[in-house]
Amino acid sequence: LDVWVSATSILGPATITTTSPSDLISAFTTNTLPSFYALKYAPAAMQKTTPKGQYPNAAPKTEPYGSIVVVTSVAATYGGCWGPAFTMAAHAALGIVRAGVGVLKGTGVRINAITAGQIDVGVDLSGEHSVALQKREPQEKVIGLERAGRPEEVGRVAGFLASGFSSYITGAELRVDGGASVMNPLTVPV
Repeated sequence: LDVWVSATSILGPATITTTSPSDLISAFTTNTLPSFYALKYAPAAMQKTTPKGQYPNAAPKTEPYGSIVVVTSVAATYGGCWGPAFTMAAHAALGIVRAGVGVLKGTGVRINAITAGQIDVGVDLSGEHSVALQKREPQEKVIGLERAGRPEEVGRVAGFLASGFSSYITGAELRVDGGASVMNPLTVPV
């Protein structure tokens, strides 16, 4: 195993008054446990070495190495993006990355985070707790690139963190938010 990407997320309720204890548990279960399990179990497989395989493009793995990439939200670095359960779980996911550096010390395995801003994943958040920032006009106002990001743009950053091009990066948080946090850090969209 060379790469493990953990990219799971649920928003949960938008307000504290509508957040139940089970909503909080669900947010932590979905948004943090996969990253914790990656940190706990992936390094053992990543440390295994192997001779050159018998298939095209096979390469030997002569040294233990690996890359764990945790995809979370910009809510991991500050609040106000969505409800408290989501923000707390995003903070915990980033905490796994930060704690992971010490856990992985000496293993050859790296761990990094992508904190994504507003990414258009095709989910409509209108309804009971609508998010006005999904509309084009607010995007143009608060996002430096004036649009929501695309999933493949987050995927390219994950590819970079998974590759040897980032071989001296561990414990980092790469923000993929189109410049929204720089433009207006208090109103960054999810």
